[in-house]
Amino acid sequence: MKSLSLSIAAGILLHLTANAQSMEKFQPKLQAANTLSIDKLREQNLNVVRKAVEGIRENLPQQVDAYTELVDVESNGTTLIYIFEVKAGVKTDATLKEEGAQIAPRIREGICLSSKRFLEADISLRYRYISSTTKAEVLRVDVDRTQCQTGSPRRQIKRL
Repeated sequence: MKSLSLSIAAGILLHLTANAQSMEKFQPKLQAANTLSIDKLREQNLNVVRKAVEGIRENLPQQVDAYTELVDVESNGTTLIYIFEVKAGVKTDATLKEEGAQIAPRIREGICLSSKRFLEADISLRYRYISSTTKAEVLRVDVDRTQCQTGSPRRQIKRL
């Protein structure tokens, strides 16, 4: 019985060795990279952003902290735009802008950590903060994948 098993194993090994030269060499490749054009990838990202907007909007508004509420989400091409409302009591828009400029680097770092999947897919994010009393924009933080690759996001804060 042992010799029969060894004979079968040897026959299989000889067969595989003989056919190995005629077989194509395995070359791993990503299907998406070879089958999707840049235009198709961009179109796919547009759809991802649209679907994200739909999904996030279902759960709005959301309280972020004692002063901030996520009130809306929009898209502009492959940019996902979060709109926050800041309840600052008697603070002026100018004061909110100053305070926002100070905390913007931490906001950007948080975006880099929490939104890696979007950023790696070349989907940009924008966080807009508006005053609850005047409805004026008091801070905007834009982030794309290049700002998150170096460990510390570059300062690209739009001062309003």
